[in-house]
Amino acid sequence: MVTIAIPTYNRYNILKLMSESLYKSNLDSHCNIRIYDDCSKEFGLSELKKLFPDAASIRINEVNLKSDKNIFSVYNDFLSTSDKYLFNADSDLIFSNNWLSKGLELIENTDGILTLFNASSHPPLNILNDTFCIKKHIGSAGTFFTRKRVEEIIDYFNKNKISDDYSIDWKWSEYFFMNNVRIFCTNKSLVQHIGFIGQNSNYFYDYGRNFTVDSVEQGQVINDIFEQYIENVCNLEEKHKKDLMFNLRRCLIIIMRKIMPKKIFENIKEKYNR
Repeated sequence: MVTIAIPTYNRYNILKLMSESLYKSNLDSHCNIRIYDDCSKEFGLSELKKLFPDAASIRINEVNLKSDKNIFSVYNDFLSTSDKYLFNADSDLIFSNNWLSKGLELIENTDGILTLFNASSHPPLNILNDTFCIKKHIGSAGTFFTRKRVEEIIDYFNKNKISDDYSIDWKWSEYFFMNNVRIFCTNKSLVQHIGFIGQNSNYFYDYGRNFTVDSVEQGQVINDIFEQYIENVCNLEEKHKKDLMFNLRRCLIIIMRKIMPKKIFENIKEKYNR
């Protein structure tokens, strides 16, 4: 059995797209969907039950743990199950039709960690063959773990306290790299990221390389995300232009005040303001 663990926090519209894509993919009876909601304000248990009607478990935190501590609780909870593999999903992924069967097939040829998300932000250390590359760091989202590797992660973080800005996936990636455990990644992404990085960011979109859409609906979702991304970036550029002009004006006024006789400066300022 494999646990499909889905940490959630707000972003209901994105989560709905993720749920639809997950259930349209080729799931089988050998998976348990487990939801770990970090005290969302935009939805509650009833909405989660509608999105994931056959979830093996839905846990809602009483307080917001923030991403790293919530992920750690996911790993801890996995070890309380009898499942063999953990797939760390996320609330802003869409899935290739055969992602589950392909991932379970491929992880048997790895060191126990396999990400199906070939993130553009994490270039490979080397490319092994047509199927795999090796990375030094990866994000948690889109990653398969064997039970043994999850046990090692839990043991590591029980000895190293997690802070709110710890970047837990960066730390366990570093740990495995230092201990000669290779982090495998599929050259062809079998999942795609459809959310902006971070809850408050509208300007950083991390895509999975070589992902192929399986339907018109998937293509439309990705198109809509890129449209929103371009609009956000254009708005940011416009804001920066305005901020730059405002700051230039302030600097010029300060310089003029220092180098010009007061009377001339006041005359120029009055004329300019008019």
